[in-house]
Amino acid sequence: MGAIQRLGPIVFAVDAAYAVPLATALRSVAENNRSAWPLDIHVIHEGIGEETKRRILDSLPANSTVIQWHPIGTLSFASGFSTRPGVSKMTFARILLPQFLPETCNRALYLDGDILVLDALEQLWNIDLGEAVIGAVPDYWLDNVVSIGSGGTGGPRVERYFNAGILLIDLAKWRAEGISERSLDYLDRFPTTEYSDQDALNVACAGKWKVLDRAWNFQFEPTQVIARIALEQKLAIVHFVTNVKPWKSGSLSPNVAFYDTFRSRTRFALTHRERVQSSLKRAGSRLLARSALLRAVWAYTKSAILARSSTLARVNRGAKHT
Repeated sequence: MGAIQRLGPIVFAVDAAYAVPLATALRSVAENNRSAWPLDIHVIHEGIGEETKRRILDSLPANSTVIQWHPIGTLSFASGFSTRPGVSKMTFARILLPQFLPETCNRALYLDGDILVLDALEQLWNIDLGEAVIGAVPDYWLDNVVSIGSGGTGGPRVERYFNAGILLIDLAKWRAEGISERSLDYLDRFPTTEYSDQDALNVACAGKWKVLDRAWNFQFEPTQVIARIALEQKLAIVHFVTNVKPWKSGSLSPNVAFYDTFRSRTRFALTHRERVQSSLKRAGSRLLARSALLRAVWAYTKSAILARSSTLARVNRGAKHT
């Protein structure tokens, strides 16, 4: 494959609850890819209103991006499929990604919303996929551990297992191989597969994906301090893969301040009051996590408060009837 002249389209798939991480991820993409401005961004979404769209666009440097919004309705096609706790049904939108892009588009880069881009993406964009349908980074925890696309439900096995958070996609090959259709067929047969669309995509793309360097999808444990690792290992994309998300109020992630360096430059920057509230919640959570006694006392206190509230409610109801 010859050199590709232009980076993009870059595609995200999020719901309204992911407005903050989407704006932050986009800010990180824009700041580290100035030579590709205006960036061609596509956002498949559910429930993001016009005011939120404006705030997201205003979060980015002037003239840095052109965003096309693609509503996906109620995700009725995924209503029968299950996800792990904390995972949105929007995860299934990845499967339908090609239908939101022009037929003339021969390549796309899909990025999850829970990422930060720390370097230019041209080198990733220009990777020769050869005969592969996609380029992806192996999943650190699942590759060579389960190696079962169906999460152990008796479905087809795969030799290698990738993380679907960052995908470099050859759209023509994807369409020709029927990846969307095969993924949906897999989910129809195994609707409770543990890792949802990621399992389905691994089965559909088995033997048809190229292993990319982990710098393009660095998945790290919640206790790792990413700023130090990013400098040492020259990471291009870091991926917050667990439920310990650094943008959540009171998050115990050691990467809260690092993440905030990007978020603070968006229209979703924390106010002083929100910072104080988050710090207090974090301090309280740490105390609870370190002290079994405090946890026991807190559990007892909550139950006592609930019991007292229930008693008062009964007394008040009795008083009204006398």
